[in-house]
Amino acid sequence: FCLGKNYRAHAEEFARFSGEAQAVPPAPVVFTKAVDALCGPSDLLAVPADLAGGLDYEAELAVVIGRAGQAVPPDEALGYVAGYSVLNDTTARDLQRTHAQWYLGKSLPGATPWGPCIVTPDELEPFAERRIGAEVNGDRRQDAVLGQMIFTVADAIASISRVVALLPGDVIAMGTPSGVGVGYDPPRFLGDGDEVRCWIEGIGELRNRVAVRQAVA
Repeated sequence: FCLGKNYRAHAEEFARFSGEAQAVPPAPVVFTKAVDALCGPSDLLAVPADLAGGLDYEAELAVVIGRAGQAVPPDEALGYVAGYSVLNDTTARDLQRTHAQWYLGKSLPGATPWGPCIVTPDELEPFAERRIGAEVNGDRRQDAVLGQMIFTVADAIASISRVVALLPGDVIAMGTPSGVGVGYDPPRFLGDGDEVRCWIEGIGELRNRVAVRQAVA
């Protein structure tokens, strides 16, 4: 599960890309990502050339569910968290724009790294002060704190579990701060050979290189 537009500044930059009149959502924006999109914290992000025209990065907090639950009350939601990790919600912006719904643009096979470990909730305190960010080739692009999220981890668990039962091992990606490639004018998308570093203070980092695969004649 993933949350979209969950940092105010990112919601505003995404509205400029999408043309939406309302930038900040009134409720959590929840979408899904194919499990086959996931890969390791240092894996090569091998993307076919025809899907790499608008390749973007998104540093995110990943919430790992530890207990099964449905219709979980917000004030009990954090008790369902096993731990936290880092996730790069790699996105094909051209597919996202073409198909309107986000599933295809977020599901490039083997291109969503996460890790490098799962820390227990107590290890991430003080939670709201922990910094999250991303760099491309050493250039700092994203830098925020987890306390800037619009909807909290408890909000996300309560909203999703109201409809879909959560199971141990489920992962919820909590949205990304501002500074993604599509937010720049002109956009600063990823290309062949670029190295992306996503990190959260108290958890660790992902470091992945992009390899754009050309079609075989």
